Amino acid sequence: MPRREPARDVPKGEARRSLKMAHELVDTADWALRSERWHAAGLDAIHAGICGADAALIAVAGIRSVSQDHGAVVELLAAHVRDFTATQRRQLTGLLKEKNDVAYEQRPLTDVEARRLVDQSRRFVKWAGAIVDRQLP
Repeated sequence: MPRREPARDVPKGEARRSLKMAHELVDTADWALRSERWHAAGLDAIHAGICGADAALIAVAGIRSVSQDHGAVVELLAAHVRDFTATQRRQLTGLLKEKNDVAYEQRPLTDVEARRLVDQSRRFVKWAGAIVDRQLP
């Protein structure tokens, strides 16, 4: 029997709120890059990706992951969002695999690492926005 990731029902209109938060976090990550605050940029980029994933999943399926493992959203997106391609999987997985290190480890992020995370996040949130716009005109 396939494993079911924990999720809860969410009104599809909540997708726009999650997408707005994703855009705000990308904007903040950009500001942090300009201010050479690499750690803040990376953490905001990761959280923007999580909000973007929520937005796309809510818009399409009316659900949000409630798993303690942020990676569970990847499987939910793969199961419910037809346009969740290998590219988006790589972008989101790349952000999520860095979450614990960036959030909880003492090692500072480099400018190169922060810029990579912000770029991945920006591309992923743009994709999520297209999904939300298509589902909720």
